[in-house]
Parts: sequence; C-alpha cells; structure tokens
Amino acid sequence: MPEAQVQDVTLHYDVTGEGPPLVFVHGMCGRGDVWEGQVQRLSDAFTCITYDRRGHGSSSDADAPHTVPLHGDDLAALIQHLSLAPVVLVGSSGGARVALDVALRHPGLLAGAVLSEPPVFSLEPQLGREFLGRVVPAVQPRLDAGDLRGAVDAFFEVVCPGLWRQLDDAGREPYRASAAMLVADLQQPPLTVTADELAAVRVPVLAIAGRDSDPFLRATPRVIAAAVPSAQLLELPDCGHVTYAEQPDLFADAVRAFAGGLER
Repeated sequence: MPEAQVQDVTLHYDVTGEGPPLVFVHGMCGRGDVWEGQVQRLSDAFTCITYDRRGHGSSSDADAPHTVPLHGDDLAALIQHLSLAPVVLVGSSGGARVALDVALRHPGLLAGAVLSEPPVFSLEPQLGREFLGRVVPAVQPRLDAGDLRGAVDAFFEVVCPGLWRQLDDAGREPYRASAAMLVADLQQPPLTVTADELAAVRVPVLAIAGRDSDPFLRATPRVIAAAVPSAQLLELPDCGHVTYAEQPDLFADAVRAFAGGLER
C-alpha cells in the first residue's frame, strides 16, 4: 500500500481503476478498505482512491488533537500530493463531515462531493442532543472500564444496529482495530457549519440519507440539500446509517450518475 507524507503524518492510500478521480473518506474508527465494495463497483469508470485517515488503519498519528479541519487539511494535502484535482469526494458519516469541511475551505480541489449522513450538530441541534443522549450512555461505561473495543461495539449498536448485527468478527475488525480513535473523535470539538456557509458552497453536492437511519443522522442531509444551491438529495430505502454498505448497488449507481455528470 503506497504512502504519502502530508503535514505531520504518513497516510496510507490505495489507487484502483482509471478515469476521473473519486476519493473515498471513511468514518469513525474505519479504514480505507471499508470502501472495497464501492471500489469494485466503480473502478471500471473511475480512478478510486481510498486512504486511512490519520490515526486509523496503517496511517500514523501525531500529537495534535484531532479536529475536523485537521483531517480536512490532511485530505486536501493528499489530493495535492497526488495531483488529483479536481476530484469528487465520497464521504460517509465522520468522513462526510471531513469532505464537507474540504468543500467549505478548499473548494478549488473539488469537482463535487457525495455526503452521506455527516453528523453536523449545528445543523440540527435538538436532534443532535437527543442522538448523543442515546450514544453516550451506551458507550461511556465501556470507556470508563477501559474496554475500547467494547465501546466500539456499543457505539455501532446504537448508530447502525441492523448492519452491525449482520457483521461477523471479521467484518467488525476494521472498526475495532481503530478503537482508540473513538475517544479522539468523541472528544474533538464539533464542526460548526451555518446555513449561510452552506448557501455559499458552489461545489455540486449529492447528499445521501438512509430512510431507516437515526432521526438526527438522516436529517442532516436534508438540511444540506435544502441549503446548498447545487445540491440534490437522495434517500435510500430499507437503509440505515452506513448507506454504502447497506444499499451498495443503489449507492454506487448514485455516485456513478452524479460523478459522471459533472464538468471537470
């Protein structure tokens, strides 16, 4: 797996296929290889780049506290290091939050962005508080006991119960392997985005939600789609939070149509 030195860390990445570039951004406790199913579906028409975010998978970490802008700057630096711009970002959950940050602060690097349920609490404060009221009581006792892998299990049981229960230990391992990042992600300051900032986004956006997802998580794509001038909303049926894994064919078809229709 090739690597790139960006900022103060080494990021491991992988490149598959040929065509316009798609850069996939994984969420909390993930790794680049969680996107394998999407890469298999899309690499016939696109250059698919996956990577491990700092502190995840095979990528290194540094002493700097984790923040969304820090991860956004990592991603922007990786795009520049690989001379990929303009790219389409495809982000899920915390990775969609990073992709949104890049769209806000580094729009010149992007041709478009696919944002699947980014947990941006400033967009739906009340639903966000209710969401944390479900997550924290499930996760905190395991963190207090030093059981990081158990905390990961508890987190995903709340956030995506249907998918998590279907996964065997091998399927859960990519998330458990980065268990320490659960603490870093939960402790980082929230990304604050206003409606005015969204209205200023000029990057085409496809906002994706799962119709069976948590009320907070499925609400944020609707807010983004309503506020960003060049955004469209897609709600996937029979689908929870991890849209790319729960409805992989519908997700890939949507990315293919969206990315294929953009001007480069």
